[in-house]
Amino acid sequence: MKVTEKILWAVAIVGFLVGLAGLFMRIAGGHTVAAYNTYVPWGLWVAAYAMLIGVSVGAYLVAALAYGFRVKALQPLGFIALLTALAALAGGLLAIWLDLGHPGRVFLLFFSTRFTSVMGAMSWFYTVYGILLVLLIYLAWRDPNTSVVRILSLLGLALTIAFGGAEGSLFGVVGAQALWESGLTPILFLVEGALSGTALVLFLAVLLGKLQPEAGKLLRWLVLGLLLGVIVMEWAEFSTALYAGIPARAESLRVILFGPFWWVFWFVHVGLGIVVPLLLLVFAGKNRVALAVAGGLIALAAISTKLNLVIPALVVPEFEGLRTAFTGLGLTFSYFPTIAEWLLLVWIVSLAGLIFLAGHRLLGSARVSATQG
Repeated sequence: MKVTEKILWAVAIVGFLVGLAGLFMRIAGGHTVAAYNTYVPWGLWVAAYAMLIGVSVGAYLVAALAYGFRVKALQPLGFIALLTALAALAGGLLAIWLDLGHPGRVFLLFFSTRFTSVMGAMSWFYTVYGILLVLLIYLAWRDPNTSVVRILSLLGLALTIAFGGAEGSLFGVVGAQALWESGLTPILFLVEGALSGTALVLFLAVLLGKLQPEAGKLLRWLVLGLLLGVIVMEWAEFSTALYAGIPARAESLRVILFGPFWWVFWFVHVGLGIVVPLLLLVFAGKNRVALAVAGGLIALAAISTKLNLVIPALVVPEFEGLRTAFTGLGLTFSYFPTIAEWLLLVWIVSLAGLIFLAGHRLLGSARVSATQG
């Protein structure tokens, strides 16, 4: 086992153990341990769910390129990408499940749902996608070069595009929230997810010693292209909305740019998630350490994009006067995650990391080489 892999195991185990405190607080205290309320019903855990599902979509993109489109340089990374996609999916679904008011009723999404409901359809998308991932991991472990793996990989790519866009539609179709309601939202979800997932695979490939020069070159340009795509789309969204000056939308964007947590956008998202990785990819992209740092920063900063989507829209009242019309416990337009929320997030991400590491340790070394054939 490489030293870097041992470090990943240590970080994941420590995070899991520390995060257990957050899980205990969530189970014992219910939603009283969280800072969200009547006016701000979604918080950190919803943002984590959206981020992790996006990571799963992006990681699967690498697997689809490796196995579905037979991109030879990426084939040694296909198995890592599948494990990353499964771990991120498990973490994302766990985050949203623990956010539910009645987690025990989640089965109603399957047996009492309408397919005209985006959320109802997505519950089935996630189920089919999870089964497909497990099947592909098994088949790729046996022999990644079969036609069955190729066909299923391509079908899975279509599925990830469908539910990745549908996840964005959960926000994009909410007409009451001007910041969310946009035809660009589902597309931005797909591109941001593709960026964060691909970047995470790049990071893990370097740390696990699996990145070959050709794969590094290809992933470098892929991540760079997706990063530039995100920059263009975010510029289009921010500039047009601020220029149009529609009050509710413009005010939410001002909260992102200049509100109490302006540093999340400027320092975490723009600084660590865009500027530093962009410079590393452009000027030091042939260096493995630079590639790992760039990929890791993009994946780490991905939570900021979803926090800046979920929270600012909710802390701006839907109409003037609502802030003072009703007052009392739970009726506030301010929100910042509690220690319990952060600890539970650490536990969820650490558990996802352990799922990936266990799969890599148990299956990765024994599988048939993806480069054969």
